[in-house]
Amino acid sequence: MMLNVKIGKIVRSLDAFKGSKPVVNKEEMIAVRSICRDLEFNDYNSIKEYLEAKIKQNGYELMDEDDKLIMVNRINEIMDEKGIFPDEMGFDALKASFENIGCKCDYALGKKDNLMLGISMWYNEEDDLHKFVEVMVLY
Repeated sequence: MMLNVKIGKIVRSLDAFKGSKPVVNKEEMIAVRSICRDLEFNDYNSIKEYLEAKIKQNGYELMDEDDKLIMVNRINEIMDEKGIFPDEMGFDALKASFENIGCKCDYALGKKDNLMLGISMWYNEEDDLHKFVEVMVLY
């Protein structure tokens, strides 16, 4: 599976390729962090709306709650998390932690064939020029 190619296409669609850094690079999962420079962001009413549009533009369909649990369990499996209580609400907990420190934050999840995609974005409400993104692709 060419995860590098898949994630590269998505990161480019966010105009975030320049300066992107891998935070996870495993055979079955890649996560990249960068800064979104996409001027189209301002055409959307919310982070969620923007991220969902990017997921659809890249040929993925949006995930439902059941898909989300499958994805979280798969992430835990790949990352070798063996806790008694896996963090099934990890996405929402991360979002809440960013909001608690004054950031705007949201995420969107997609799927295509056997691939799962997660995109999160956060930025300080006082500095919306630096929109940080993390893109994760796994199978």
